[in-house]
Amino acid sequence: MPTRRELVSSAAGMAAATMLPRMDIPSPIPQVKPAPYRTDKPLHQLQQEFLDLRFGMFIHFNMATYQDREWGDPNGPVDAFNPTGLDTDGWARAAKSAGMTYACLTTKHHDGFPIWPTKTVSDHAKVDVVRAYADSFRKAGIQVGLYYSILDLRHDVRHFNVTPAKIEMIKAQLTELLTNYGEINMLIFDGWDAPWSRIPYDEVPFEEIYRLVKTLQPNCLISELNASQYPASTLYYSDIKAFEQNAGQHIPGDSSIPAQSCVTLTDGWFWHTGDESRPLKSVKQVVEEWLIPQNRLFCNLILNAAPNREGK
Repeated sequence: MPTRRELVSSAAGMAAATMLPRMDIPSPIPQVKPAPYRTDKPLHQLQQEFLDLRFGMFIHFNMATYQDREWGDPNGPVDAFNPTGLDTDGWARAAKSAGMTYACLTTKHHDGFPIWPTKTVSDHAKVDVVRAYADSFRKAGIQVGLYYSILDLRHDVRHFNVTPAKIEMIKAQLTELLTNYGEINMLIFDGWDAPWSRIPYDEVPFEEIYRLVKTLQPNCLISELNASQYPASTLYYSDIKAFEQNAGQHIPGDSSIPAQSCVTLTDGWFWHTGDESRPLKSVKQVVEEWLIPQNRLFCNLILNAAPNREGK
């Protein structure tokens, strides 16, 4: 993966930035939603442990990788997803060398293609990318997170088209992800209550999903990307607030709630033809403009490094 070579070459600068003094978040954190269900650890402790991680790797790898798109074609053939050289150990080495301490993989993006052998639908990846990823990153000592889109165009999970059966499919898929792949430290949700999806939190019931996650994995933190539209001073629909820099979302200068900011190393979230010859974000920009200032605002940086079509 061309991005990995560049990432590894800049590892020293990025890793050094993770040596900033620890930032202790205020206690208690204002909490509006979700309700505080039982956890093995207090939520405040989990949030502090997350902030101590500082720097993570976002991995957008799905059907869109093979279509030069940011959203995959929901009608595309399953066989198009074909990572002939899948190298999740290489992904983990790149993350480790850059000083990253956690990661998150797109298990299902908005087009609705699962990259694990789910029993809920027949149109899924032939190779279990989630298994390979989780094993590689855990072996490297990097915490494992998963991304999951509520919006699912392949299976028609859209506003006004949500049915009880589709809600059960979502719950079943999340149950697979949270019971078959070991400890999952974070779930990043997307496609929920966004202007472009408009699936409200009561149509796919957030509280039921939150309760399911916490029942299966009490220490799994939830970060809902579209909850950033709510006031930044309080957590809504999240344990960890999310800011998507590529969408123009910025951390307030006085922010003191646990958060993470996601941004791309290349111009897009997914790999595109020609990326190998395009410039990447500079070490100076990643470290001095993003990582260090955001860490001071109780906000981690999760930097997207997209694998290519071989899976490298």
